[in-house]
Formats: sequence, C-alpha cells, structure tokens
Amino acid sequence: MGRQGKIRKLRREGKLPRVERERPTPVWVKVLVTILIVVFVLGGASAVWGYAERNMAAKVGRETITIDQVNNQLDYYRNLYSQFGMTLTSQQEAQLKDNILQNLIEESLLVQYAKDHNLKIDEAEYKKKLEDQINQTIEQGKKNNGEKTFLDLVNAQYGSLDAYKQHLEKIYGPFVERPLLAQAALDEKYKDIKITDEEIKQYFSSVKQISAEHILAILPNNPSKKDIDNAKKLAEDILKEINEKKTSDKNFNFATYAQAKVKEINGKNNGKEVLKYENLGYFSKGTMVKEFENACFDPNVKVGDIIGPVKTQYGYHIIHILGKKTVQETYDEPEKVNVRIVQFNFNANDEKSKQSAYTSAKSISIQTRNGMSFIEAVKRFSQDETTKSKDGETGFFSRDEKPQIFDAVINLKKGGITDPILVGNSYIVAQLIDKQPAKKATLTDKDTYNKVKEELTNNKKDEIKKQFIEELKKIYHVRTTNPGRILANFFNMYIATPFNNFNNWISNLSKPSTTNTQQDQNKNTPTQPLEPVNPSSGS
Repeated sequence: MGRQGKIRKLRREGKLPRVERERPTPVWVKVLVTILIVVFVLGGASAVWGYAERNMAAKVGRETITIDQVNNQLDYYRNLYSQFGMTLTSQQEAQLKDNILQNLIEESLLVQYAKDHNLKIDEAEYKKKLEDQINQTIEQGKKNNGEKTFLDLVNAQYGSLDAYKQHLEKIYGPFVERPLLAQAALDEKYKDIKITDEEIKQYFSSVKQISAEHILAILPNNPSKKDIDNAKKLAEDILKEINEKKTSDKNFNFATYAQAKVKEINGKNNGKEVLKYENLGYFSKGTMVKEFENACFDPNVKVGDIIGPVKTQYGYHIIHILGKKTVQETYDEPEKVNVRIVQFNFNANDEKSKQSAYTSAKSISIQTRNGMSFIEAVKRFSQDETTKSKDGETGFFSRDEKPQIFDAVINLKKGGITDPILVGNSYIVAQLIDKQPAKKATLTDKDTYNKVKEELTNNKKDEIKKQFIEELKKIYHVRTTNPGRILANFFNMYIATPFNNFNNWISNLSKPSTTNTQQDQNKNTPTQPLEPVNPSSGS
C-alpha cells in the first residue's frame, strides 16, 4: 500500500481529519462581478466627466464655448430690450439664446480654420479696434469714479496709465482678434465671387419680399404628441372651414374671419392663447423660420392664395399671401410729401385730455386757414420738439412711413392745411409744403445698379458662408451635449437606482418585521382595563 493509500485508510478509520476541498468560484459569479466593477467604474467616470463639463454649452474642435459666455450675451440683449420698455417672452429668449450659441459656434469654427491655415488679419484694423476698446474702458472708468480718483487707482495698482493699457491689451487682444480672424477665413472664400450683368438683370426681376397674414395654431414649449395632434387638427379644421366660406361667400375676408375665430377658440379655452392672428406685412428671405419662408416664397404660390397648414417650431400656420415685391419694386422711389405740423399730445387714459387736444388742433386748423402764419402756430403751440426746431418741417416721407398724415395731405395743393389728424396719442394739423412723384428704378441708373450688385453679392456671400460652416462642422466636430452627464443620468436611472432598490429589499428581508414584532409584544402585554366613565363629567 502506497503512502496516499495509507492516508486514505487512516481518514476512513477516523485517525486523521478529513480535508474539505475548496470549491472553485462559478464562472457566472466571476462574470457578474467583473460586469458590476466595469459598470460602477464607468458610472463614476461618467459622473466626473459630466461634472468637468458642467459649464459647457458647446465643444467645437479644440475650443469650448461656456454657458457663461452665452448667458453674458443674453443679459446684454435683455438689458437692451428693457431700455426700450420691452420684455423678452420665454419663447423669444429661448430663440435668442440658440442664435447666440450658433453665432459663437460659427465664430469658433472660422477662427480655428484661420489659425490652422495661418491666415493673416489686417494689423492696422486690429490696432485701431483694440485702441478704441481700451480708450472706451478708460473713459468709462473716469466717468464712474472721477478722473483724479480713477488715475490714482490705476497708478496705485499698475504703476502708470501706460502699464494699465498694456494690461488691457492682454485682456482685450484675443477678443478683438477673433472676429478679424473669422472674417479672414470668410474673405478667403469670398475672393472668387464674380457677378455678371446677366445675373444682376435676373436678380432685379426676382421676388424679394412677400406680404402675408396668418392664423397660427400654437404649440407650447416641448409639446407632447397630443399637443401636436390637437394643433394640427385645429389648423386643418380651420383651413377646411375657410375653403368652404370662400366658395359660398365672394366677399370673404381672411382677417375678419381670423380675428373672430381667434376670439371664439381662445374663449372656449378660458382665455388661453391657443390660436393667434398676425398681419406680418412685407418680409424678405432670411427673416422667417425656414418652413414658413419656403412655403411663402414657393414660385407656384400666387398673391391671394391661402396655403397650409405649414408646421414650424411655433405651431401650424394657415397663410394668406397678400402681395409680392420684386427686387426692382423695392428700389422704386414711392410718392413722397414734405409737410409742416402742429402737434397736440394727450393722455390716452384721460378722455378730457384727448378732447382738449382735439379742440386745440381744430382751432389751429381754422385759424391758419383764415390767415394765421402756420410757422407762428408751430412756434407757439406745437408739442413736438423734434419738428418744432425746424419750423414744424418733417422732411420728405412716403405713405409707408406716416400713413395717416400722408393720406390727409396727398390730395391737397401746396400750402393746403388739414383738419385734425389722430396719430397715436396726438392730434396733428399738417400743411403741405411739397410733393415728389413716384420714380421707377432702372439698372441704367448707376447708383441703383451698384446697390443691386452689392445686394446680390451679399446674398452670394451668405450662401457661401452657410456651405462653408457646414463643411467646417465636419472637420472640427461640434458637440452641444454633455455625454458624461447623459451617461451618469442613465447609470443612475437604470443601474444605480434599481441596484439600490434591490439592495434595500434584501436588507428589509433580513430584518424582523416591525408589524409582527409589535404584534408579538402586544400578545405578551396584559390588556389594560378602560378607565371608568365619570357620569358627572358631562361627557
């Protein structure tokens, strides 16, 4: 019997202890543990990545555009609007924010291209713009603090004004240089543009502006499928109704119908703006959202057509085409008039103030017709400071600029005087000085030819720029999302949270039930007798 045989015999007889063999770890456990480690490492890395790019609005090649950059520009526009007593709606603000980001992305693409291709900027222009920026900062500092205090602060911190200027050069230099680099990149693409006489003639006769009014079935921000379906059906039903009314009523008026329909539908929705009507006037290409513009400028669409529903980010539009203007028509000189005015202002919320202004205007109208000097009336009574200093003279204007005054004087003879004209919160009396007849634009006029050529050149530049930007996006890769945050959110939602829930469930299973424990305690606790009711307590 060999050695191993003797050991086995002794173990069977109990004279040697048995040795338990260590069981190998199952393969599925190893795989599961490995997966969990990888998942948790990736989750942690994603969270770190997401946090590192928390202030990123866009990643463009080697450059990062920050959320702070976008918000700083947005604040500038907010302040600008507030100066004119206007407040941006949430939809306008979102659109403006997107425009700001897109402009910063375009600049970044062009700057990187210029640097990679060693394009040169105009050094004289750079120095001039930088100097202007520095001088503006210094003048603002003097204005805010007083010249002596400002210079004392500069000398204390920087040693001299020249040293402060050098400091500002380092700060402002890159910001002044960037738009010049971007322009250098574009100029390289623009240098091959050539405009022929034939192209100018064709462009001169092409449609440049469309006049339209529309009904909009409004979509909210981040609309659900139900919102989209409801808005679409509403627009389709309205268009069907319009077509039926046009067939049965030869005097159908789109604006009258639209205003009544808006009042009806919004009234049914407790005043919530579900439907909207607007007369947009004349607009050129590039001023409306793409889908709306494409529908209006479709060559097959004629004046008087009602088209739609056209879907845009704002909702579903039913569009009535009111007019078209060729490039030539936009260069036509319309009939113009030059007048003197006496103006009386009133408070729109005070009927007595309005009546007083009208009475004063009527009196001046009568007196100047009866021989009183109109210029003397201007000097003594007019409340419009802009024209008062010019003896009431407005200068030549067309009907588009001042329709109420134009319509009141156009049929008068020179020197003729109007009755009171209501314009905003004023009553105006006007005296016709002179008229200029309408003048058709022609390419034989050198000035018109050069303006049309410049306009066509700018249009070609816009097309080249759009195409160039799209090419650069493929080269430098633009990212406006934060993958780290997306992955971290995915990890938290679909892995970490379910895992924690499962872990809590297991933990709860291992704990004694609180309810059962309480019931067991109640079983071992003697029942306390109720206190006797005191009849005299009145309970």
